Amino acid sequence: MIMSEVKKSMYDISWKVTEPEYRKGNGLSYSTIARFHREGFGKLGSLFDRIDNPSLVFGSMVDTLITGSQEEFDSTFLVAEFPSVVDSQVNVIKYLFEKYSDEYQSILDIPDDSIIMAANILEFQSRWKSETRVKAIKENGIEYYNLLYLSIGKILVSTQEYKNAAECVKILKECSTTDFYFSPVNPFENNIEKLFQLKFKGTYEGIELRCMADEVIVNHDTKTVTPIDLKTSFKQEWNFPESFIKWCYWIQAQLYWYIIRQNMDADPLYKDYDLENYKFIVISNGTRIPLIWDYPDTKASATCYYGKDNQIECKNWREIVKDLHYYLTIKPNVPKGIKETNNIIDWIK
Repeated sequence: MIMSEVKKSMYDISWKVTEPEYRKGNGLSYSTIARFHREGFGKLGSLFDRIDNPSLVFGSMVDTLITGSQEEFDSTFLVAEFPSVVDSQVNVIKYLFEKYSDEYQSILDIPDDSIIMAANILEFQSRWKSETRVKAIKENGIEYYNLLYLSIGKILVSTQEYKNAAECVKILKECSTTDFYFSPVNPFENNIEKLFQLKFKGTYEGIELRCMADEVIVNHDTKTVTPIDLKTSFKQEWNFPESFIKWCYWIQAQLYWYIIRQNMDADPLYKDYDLENYKFIVISNGTRIPLIWDYPDTKASATCYYGKDNQIECKNWREIVKDLHYYLTIKPNVPKGIKETNNIIDWIK
């Protein structure tokens, strides 16, 4: 990217930290706010627990391959040929590794009673005899347990998972629908910036916020900034609205827009630029037909209602974050509004 002397890169107004530093930083993020909104007061104790599932790992691979370098990918992931182990056994092996890896270097050394306990917790083949369950986990888990040792500090992924992620990246870069967003900028066009994983800090009523945008595209000629989020899904791309509601992606779009806009307004150059509505670029590992979904209510500052009868309530993050900040600060024993004696009918309403 070539920038003329009179133009300032949007990177210059971002929060210049590495991703690990960002993760450790203060400020409420979309993931925390949305999780609180989905799970409620009763799950505050586990609000900041790490979530690890195949969908998130696959999405992280695609993000890193398309927005980062091979060096970044190699520092985050270990690609290996997996032994043939069914998912139910993998879950038990991972559990055992997390609990006993400091004490036992081989799954063969873990006491049978501990393996049975893990199998019971994860409901692995509960109808089998105990000795059969232990034998299956130990015999099938030797190689996988060893791979987990090799991948300490990294995310372990199979060769096939890596190939799938790389294929999705290739399609995103070559498909006519999305190639503009992920293709390199023409070095002779200094009016366009494509910036990946920019971090920003913000505040709302004294509450610290933060975000990391997958991509922002700046057009200095038209003075526009387009924010983009890349989503991978196991559902078909045309079913993204279901995921949008389920995972509260409206919170992400509206929150990120607010934080980025706040940083732009504080800058002499970017205060005059228009920050457009969020675009979600979606690709499914199954169908691999990239689609773009625009969110027209990105700039909304109040709760939005959708559906045929406006039955779908999309609560604005401003309301959620004030409640969350209150709970994290005050640490009450019960939710707001709950008293020693309560009116059932009022709460049902």
